[in-house]
Amino acid sequence: MSNMTISPVAVAVNSVVGVPASAVETLHGKPISEVNDTIIQLGFDSCKAVDAVATAERSVAQCQTALFDWVNGLNYVEFQHVRSQFIIGGVDSGKTAGAAEQVWDKQINQVVKAFGFVRPKSQAKDAVRKAEAEAKKRAEFEKLSNTELEEKVDALIAEGTTKSRKEAIKFSAELDKRNKPFLDAQEANRKATVDKIITRVKELAKAKTDDADDILFNALSILENYA
Repeated sequence: MSNMTISPVAVAVNSVVGVPASAVETLHGKPISEVNDTIIQLGFDSCKAVDAVATAERSVAQCQTALFDWVNGLNYVEFQHVRSQFIIGGVDSGKTAGAAEQVWDKQINQVVKAFGFVRPKSQAKDAVRKAEAEAKKRAEFEKLSNTELEEKVDALIAEGTTKSRKEAIKFSAELDKRNKPFLDAQEANRKATVDKIITRVKELAKAKTDDADDILFNALSILENYA
């Protein structure tokens, strides 16, 4: 058995671990004196690495909180500005633009999970989406005749559910849209007729003749009987 000197730290650790300091003389065929320093260095490096990971995780979490504070409540253009500045910072740190963008994606995804953040949508993309939905709905309407639309409205109203009533309003609005030119023309004709009647009544009133009075009285009688 060797007479190597054992450090006080080794004695203390071995007493805690429960292994006598002199219990092992070789490892893998090598004397303990040759391998101890290597194993000690491994323990030192591992503990430092674990501490570094813990520190890094805390730092990453703090960055996510700070990122949420910056992006929360922004519109799409403002959000994209923060994104571009973030990536610039990543490039300044030594990463490529692609790698920095990957970090952005990871951080934003964590912000979404941790804080319930909702990414703002591009107004242009949203407008395209709405236009496509409207075009799809128009295509469905165009397949139906006015009679079929009316039957659809009646059927949906008969269902009596909140959802069916909302759908009925959409189909009814389509009917109104189709009928609008005809209704507008009717209204225009009605207004023209009223204007002519008023003009003629004024002319007859100015005439102050028996014939004119008879026409006025007869017209009034007709209107009163209709009411």
